[in-house]
Amino acid sequence: MKAIVVGAGISGASAAFLLKKLNYDVLVIEKLRIGGKAYSVAQNGYVIETGPNGFLENKKEILNLVYESGFEKELIEANKESQRRFIYSKNKLWELKNNPISLLFNGFFSIGGILSFLEEPFVRPLLEDETVEDFVLRRFSKEMLNKLIGPMVCGVFAGDPSRMSMESNFPRIKEVEKEHGSLIRGLIDLMIKRKARASSAKGSLSANLLSFKNGVLSFIEHLLNGVDVVFDEIGEITKNEKFYLKGKTANYSADIIVFAIPSYALTKVFWDADREFAKAVSSVEYAPMSVLAFGFNKEGLPDIVNSFGYLFNLEEIEDIIGVLFDSSIFKGRAYKDKMLIRCMVGGALRKNSPFKSNLFEIGIKELQRSASIFLPPEFFYKLVHPKAIPQYSLGHKNVLNSVKDFEDKNKGLFITGNAFWGISLNDCVKASYDLIERVGG
Repeated sequence: MKAIVVGAGISGASAAFLLKKLNYDVLVIEKLRIGGKAYSVAQNGYVIETGPNGFLENKKEILNLVYESGFEKELIEANKESQRRFIYSKNKLWELKNNPISLLFNGFFSIGGILSFLEEPFVRPLLEDETVEDFVLRRFSKEMLNKLIGPMVCGVFAGDPSRMSMESNFPRIKEVEKEHGSLIRGLIDLMIKRKARASSAKGSLSANLLSFKNGVLSFIEHLLNGVDVVFDEIGEITKNEKFYLKGKTANYSADIIVFAIPSYALTKVFWDADREFAKAVSSVEYAPMSVLAFGFNKEGLPDIVNSFGYLFNLEEIEDIIGVLFDSSIFKGRAYKDKMLIRCMVGGALRKNSPFKSNLFEIGIKELQRSASIFLPPEFFYKLVHPKAIPQYSLGHKNVLNSVKDFEDKNKGLFITGNAFWGISLNDCVKASYDLIERVGG
C-alpha cells in the first residue's frame, strides 16, 4: 500500500513516520522546506527557533513518538532557574511567581480587579460557546483581561481575545466551569488532585518544557529519515481505483493521501473539486508574526535575562507581544558568554507590525523600554511569517465538522495539521496518532 503525505512540518513528518510503521510505502511532498513553521536556524553560534521553542511534558503522544523514533538522547529540559515569567504593565515588570494569584496582593491589580476575582465563584456558568474576551468579562473584569488573561492568549496563540472561541482554544476551562460552576473552585480542585497524583505516582507526566539539542527542526528531519521526500507544488486530484495527484514537476499516485498543510493551501487544492469544503476551511484565519532574534554579549545585561521572558499588558503593546530569553531557557542556544533573545512581533492584535521596514529598531527600542537592555547586539536575525498561527474563532466546530464530512465522503483522503485540532507540537502529534486510527491502524 502506498501513501502520500502532503506537507513536511511536524504534522506531516509525524504522520509519515507512523504510516511507515504500518508498512505503508510513504512519499512526502513538500512545497517549500522541511519543518514548516517549526524551523530552526543555526548561525554564529546561536540556535534560533523561528516557530515553537519546545513542548510541554504533559501529553504522552509526543514523548511516545520521540522514544518510538529513537530520538530520546536529543531531548533537553528547560533550565529550572529560567522558570520566572513576567508581565510588563504600568511601566514595570511584574513576576508571576509560581501562581498568578500572587498578583492579587502585590499592587498589580486595582481593588476593583481583586473584587472581581473574589466574586467569580458566584457567577453563573454559561453552557454555550463564547469568545475568550466575553468569558473573562463575564467571570472577571476588563482589567483581568488586559493585564493577565489577554497577555497569555497573545503569548500562546498570537490571538485576539475578542474573536477566539473558548471551547475550541480552552476546552478544559469551559469543562471546569460547567462541572464546578466556578473556575476558581474548579482550579483549586484540580490543583489538589494533581498534587495527590504527583505524590502517589512516580514517573507521571509533568508540565516541564522540553526541546531538542539542535532545535525542533532536528526532530522533524529525524522523523523523515528513510522516507522519500520530494519538493513540488500539488494541483489536481483524481481517483480511478487509486488517487492520482498532479504536481508541477511530476505526477503521483497512492492508495491514500494525507494532507498536512495549512487551511489556505487546502482551500486552493480543493476549490474546484469540493467548493463547500474549500470555503469551510478557508474560514480559518492566520495571525501574522515576525520573529526577531538578537544576540548579545551576556556581560552587562540586566538580571531579567536570567528568566523565561515576559508578555505585555494588552493596553501597553506597541508592536512586540512577547520577549523570550532563549539561551536562559535551554542550554546550547548560545555560547556561555552570549545571550539569545527573541522578540515576537505582531499577532492578531497588531497585524501590520510584522511587515514594518524598521523591525530591528523596533526590537531594540522595546528591549530598552521594557527590559532596560541598552547594550548593542552583536547579532540579528529576522523571519517574517505572513500567516503564522491559525486562529480558532467562534464557529470553529463547524470547520471540524466539515473536515469529518469530507473524510467520510472521500475514503482514502485524510486531513491533519495545526489548523484544526490544536496549534502546539503536542496537539499536532496527537492529531497524527488520531489520524492513524482513522486510517485503520
